[in-house]
Amino acid sequence: MKKKIDIKSMLLGALLATGILISIAAADDGRTVWEYKVITGVVIGGQGPSDTGTLDNRINSTVAQGWQFVTASGVAERSGFAVLRREKTERN
Repeated sequence: MKKKIDIKSMLLGALLATGILISIAAADDGRTVWEYKVITGVVIGGQGPSDTGTLDNRINSTVAQGWQFVTASGVAERSGFAVLRREKTERN
């Protein structure tokens, strides 16, 4: 079974992610500098817990690397995205 990617939904998701990032940056008090990461993945219909393409597994993997979860949203019935952040240091 082939999975189809809906370009319109992905563009809408990218626009929404940009809006979220801008609103988060505007709310920042200026003391901490953050870097942000947007990840995408399958929301439903994955093959199970071992499927690394599912959004929840990608979120967990990224959080384990030191990123902080901010928000997530489903773009379509089967795909979604999540925004994560971490404090930016001089070496990042």
